[in-house]
Amino acid sequence: MPDSENTNTDKSASARWDKIRASFQSSMLVDTKLSSLAESLDTEPWPLKGKDETPAKYVDLSYEELEATPEMQSNPERIALLVNILEGTLAFDDPFGEMVQAEEAASATEENEVMKNLRRLDIPPEFPLVLTNLSKEARQLCDNQNLKTLREFADFSQNMARHIVLAGDFRRLLNSLIHIDEKTIATYLPFRPGSKGLHLPEAIGVLVDSLGTEERLALYRKYGGRLEDEEKELADKVSRQKLTEREKELVERLGPVFEHFPREKADLESMINYGQALDRFFVPINNPVKETLAARLATTRIKGATRPSGPAPGAPSAGDAAERSAAKQSEGGVLKTLGDFLKKFRKN
Repeated sequence: MPDSENTNTDKSASARWDKIRASFQSSMLVDTKLSSLAESLDTEPWPLKGKDETPAKYVDLSYEELEATPEMQSNPERIALLVNILEGTLAFDDPFGEMVQAEEAASATEENEVMKNLRRLDIPPEFPLVLTNLSKEARQLCDNQNLKTLREFADFSQNMARHIVLAGDFRRLLNSLIHIDEKTIATYLPFRPGSKGLHLPEAIGVLVDSLGTEERLALYRKYGGRLEDEEKELADKVSRQKLTEREKELVERLGPVFEHFPREKADLESMINYGQALDRFFVPINNPVKETLAARLATTRIKGATRPSGPAPGAPSAGDAAERSAAKQSEGGVLKTLGDFLKKFRKN
């Protein structure tokens, strides 16, 4: 009897797996990392790393072949996790078929709650997701589903939330927009709590956030910032070539950012061209290191040239005070020498 029960269980599991892998053959997410898919669902994280850890690695296998793989043979619980991830992911492509389509059609005349709140906050629905601070995993899912704007994200996320439990950045950003949690909104969008609309300083700050800690410290040092000994060790891990490449990449990515903030970009351009201090413009970022990097990158983009080192005009830098002090001392020495010369000249 137990053997019969086990046989029935195996047949049931095998049939379930065959149905899943057949459905997944045409999924747009077949080449997406399983770790990314798991992050956006209410499941345990996928434990295996590697570029090949995608549904495509497993869906061509029969259930018996799946059980025999080295990844599953010693950890059979991973099969159940894989099944949960793939079943949940299928809802992205075809969320319960006709039932959901009918539901969505019935609510088509009702405006999305997120869209209402975007309008209340003066956040443009057409703002690109590529300029947000969503995780790489969340962005990959957006790319796979061809979601390019906040409007498309709002529609997709809210519809999916009715049928599957979203997690990760999808859930956090969606909840923050539904409940108007300004602090959380500001972690993903260039939004300023207590204000309305999106802003250029914060948008450049989001771009700076794409740097790793080591890269950020190395670039800060290149721009004249002073580091502690431990920070210097981290910055030293970044090669000069890699730092130059990352700096160039960020400067190029500023182009699309500026396109969405023409008024603020014009103000910033005027300040830079007239040599005005940029401290007040970037102070809303509320992080001295990020302010320095944002100011310098913006200056480089607008002027179209890169100097080897030193802070941007008006950009906050740890070395500014020392430089001003040295300049004053030098100026004082020149004036003293000139004064002594005039005294001698008058005596003669």
